[in-house]
Amino acid sequence: MNPSYGSLDEKAFRWERCIKFHEKFHRNATPVFTGMADILPIGTILAVAMNQVIKTAHAANDIVIEKESFKILSSHLFDILRVLKELELQKLNESPLARKALENLETDVKKANTLVEKYKNRGRFYLLIKCRHIVKEVQDVTRDIGKSLNTLCLANTEVLSGISDEISRLQNEMQRAEFATCQSHLQILDKLNEGLMNQKLDQGFANDIIEDIAMAVGVVIEPSEIRKELDSFKREKEEAENRKERAEVYFLEQIIELLSRADAARDYEHVKDQYMQRLRVIERHDSKSESIPPFKAFICGITKSVMVDPVSLSNGTAYSRVAIEEWFGSGEKTDPVTGEDLEDLSFRSNIQLRQSIEEWKELNYCMRIRSCKFKLMLKNDESVKDALFQIQELMKENVINKRLDFNWWCHQIAY
Repeated sequence: MNPSYGSLDEKAFRWERCIKFHEKFHRNATPVFTGMADILPIGTILAVAMNQVIKTAHAANDIVIEKESFKILSSHLFDILRVLKELELQKLNESPLARKALENLETDVKKANTLVEKYKNRGRFYLLIKCRHIVKEVQDVTRDIGKSLNTLCLANTEVLSGISDEISRLQNEMQRAEFATCQSHLQILDKLNEGLMNQKLDQGFANDIIEDIAMAVGVVIEPSEIRKELDSFKREKEEAENRKERAEVYFLEQIIELLSRADAARDYEHVKDQYMQRLRVIERHDSKSESIPPFKAFICGITKSVMVDPVSLSNGTAYSRVAIEEWFGSGEKTDPVTGEDLEDLSFRSNIQLRQSIEEWKELNYCMRIRSCKFKLMLKNDESVKDALFQIQELMKENVINKRLDFNWWCHQIAY
């Protein structure tokens, strides 16, 4: 009579402890069953394999990034469990081939479990940055398990004849697995990589990208939470340095430098000091003014509006990136404003100009808040109504730490 599932689980636990003891005193020991498979009853090998499948299938459901890929892996593992239970109920083939196939399956499932454990407690921002790599790893380990399952089934064809169609479908699906990275995650990565390539290291871009990432992975946009994610990146960078992975270290350094510029990565005192400096600047302007006119250098010669993502041509003139791309894309080979013929149609990010425009926008934000204070102090119904409407609009600003800045400015209004 075959032992019950519970008794097999107990056997698996005892033999796993035995194996760990064996490996502890044999540093050069080969993976789990090698060298011991010949002395273990095949039923115990099966029990250990089942135990590993159950453990990994449940753990794979707990990963927070690229959930779909891990859920598919988990689903396949639960399907494999049904195959193993069928082997448990029938007379398992005792041949060396069956033993080796079962050993290989357990080893591959253990690799999957190692993969799950590897990513279970990593920072969520880091996991999104590595999402392409993670999906590829899950795909590869799924295919490997599918191959091992195929070998196991070939060694037990007669025993598994009753569920041959189901097994054939399962192993084919696993061996041909094609996992796709979440499209929204890819869009964020493309935006981030483009920003790094074009040296967009200004505060505005940092705020924008950090908000995108936080929303995608379910992290609250608060300084304490963002700093935790940055600390995670720093730990990953240290580990990459220990592994001497120079390209990875450089990439993580860029990410850390960029995200550290975001408002949400800074503490309240730092933000307050920065806005005190801006307060001193806007005090030079009329208290009734709601904005500071843009400098001429901020205006794109093509769109006639303040530049977005300014770039400089080979002759030094600057335009919005999208506008000049469309200009050259239409076949033009001249400077749009000067009419100068350009032999070199390349352009590069104008970081200094972009930072100046961002600071001008921040100053205008402060000007608008100060204007609200002035209107509220008039105590005129129409002025108060207008001020409240402006406050609502300001609160809709799509910049992470405007909430913190706005709360501080409201405190200034109150006093």
